[in-house]
Amino acid sequence: MSMTTFFSRLETRIREVDSLLCVGLDPHPSDLPDVSVNDVKNFCQRLVVATVDFVAAYKPNVAFFEALGPEGVAALRDLIADIPNEIPVILDTA
Repeated sequence: MSMTTFFSRLETRIREVDSLLCVGLDPHPSDLPDVSVNDVKNFCQRLVVATVDFVAAYKPNVAFFEALGPEGVAALRDLIADIPNEIPVILDTA
């Protein structure tokens, strides 16, 4: 069984979509109708749907989700699970 590394997955995705685009999933409160778990999740899901065909990777900013407590962290997990497996996810923890 061969193990695929993150970088080989990323290189494969870049070739597949012919793009270096990495979309930051940073749900700034000023971009949301309300700072709620649902609004954060919906905002990010709309970005994923809009870019899924040509993105090389997604980069959610963990701090925006952590600010919403355990429900925000659960929303981040759900968001990552909803991203197609062939698209790498880079967690921004800074």
